[in-house]
Amino acid sequence: KQVHLFGAAVHRAAVSPDDPMERAFEQVCNRFDKFLGRLHRRDNTQRGLIILDKSTYETSLQGLARNFRTVGHRWGKLYNLTDVPLFVDSRATRMVQYADMVAYAVRRYFENGDATLFDMIAPRFDSEGGVVHGLTHLRPSTQPCHCFCCKQKR
Repeated sequence: KQVHLFGAAVHRAAVSPDDPMERAFEQVCNRFDKFLGRLHRRDNTQRGLIILDKSTYETSLQGLARNFRTVGHRWGKLYNLTDVPLFVDSRATRMVQYADMVAYAVRRYFENGDATLFDMIAPRFDSEGGVVHGLTHLRPSTQPCHCFCCKQKR
C-alpha cells in the first residue's frame, strides 16, 4: 500500500492576525479532502479521518472541522471526511508517533534548511502528474524561498 503524506509549513507573519495552527489545519484538511475526491473520481470512494495528538487546540480544531464541512473554508466545503478530528495520546499509538516524525522532518527543513530527514519523506507527499498537492509553504510574499514547495510554484 502506498503512503500519502500531507503537511503545511506556516510562517506566523504570512497569516497574521490568523492563528498559524488553524491555517495549517485548514490547509491539511483541504488537501486531504481533495486527495480523497481524486480517488472518488477514479471509482475508489473512501472517507477519511484525521487523527491528531492531544493538544490545547482540540476544541478549536474540532469546531473548525465541523465548520469546514457545513459552512466551508477558503476554497469550499469538505466532502470526504467522516467526522471531526479524533484526538489521541501519541504514546498510545504508533501512527501518531509516525506523524510526529513527519512533522519534525518538515519543521527541520523549513526552519533550519536541514533536508536530511525531509528528503527521505518528500516523495511521499501527495502528488499527481508531477505536482505536489500534499505539502504547502505559507510565507510572507516578500520573503524569497527556494524550498521544495515554492520551487514548484514558479
